[in-house]
Amino acid sequence: MNKKLKKALKAAFEAPCPSDMERFLKQLRYPKINYQEFIFDQLHYIRKRIWVASALIVFLGWIIAFRLPAFQCWNPDGIKIWSISAALPFLAMISVTEIYRSAAYCMSELEGSCRFSLLQIVMARISILGVVNFVVLILILIFINQVSAYSLLQIVFYSIVPYLVVCSICLRLLNRTRSSEGIYACAVTAGIVSAISILCESTAKVLYSSTYLNIWLILFVSCSVLIGIQMRKLVKQMEEKQWNLNLIE
Repeated sequence: MNKKLKKALKAAFEAPCPSDMERFLKQLRYPKINYQEFIFDQLHYIRKRIWVASALIVFLGWIIAFRLPAFQCWNPDGIKIWSISAALPFLAMISVTEIYRSAAYCMSELEGSCRFSLLQIVMARISILGVVNFVVLILILIFINQVSAYSLLQIVFYSIVPYLVVCSICLRLLNRTRSSEGIYACAVTAGIVSAISILCESTAKVLYSSTYLNIWLILFVSCSVLIGIQMRKLVKQMEEKQWNLNLIE
């Protein structure tokens, strides 16, 4: 086929350039919501088990702190703290897996084609879950601080480190394996960390002493840094796959 025929075919079948596209898109009717409404709308898409688990953990913390006098017969502070520490990893697990639910159920492409991008959807859910978990952790710390002889700094380290460990490991697992297998691995991780917290019952008095406070601090900082790194990787992966209808804004 010669060049003239190729050019003729291209000219005959090539779609014409759209005229007045911007005006047409502005007049196009589609659901319009601002970002604040979008954030509140995402509350409906977070599974009810998240809210139930958060409420149960707050209730458990209140029970352990104020309604279990039997625990006061031996090392009450240590027992109360490791009891809470054994439950918080599961809150971390269900929160992190909720973020990756779209990828696990192969819904990323659908959510990525919505009015807001997949990255915006994920960040909205992270913000909601972060606020919920922050409130839960603050309430737990308040309960334990009212009945414990430990300093507030010690309570923060002893209670939250297992939570941060599970968060960092689960984020790494799901950044590498975005499937149901990754979610199962997160569940196993939460179970192992919780079991370790329970097995530490016999050594709670030693582990929760001022001697090991520096080690708890190192673990706290290390896990926080790892979470930041994994969150950055998550955002980068989302940005690489981002495609949406932002041109109609």
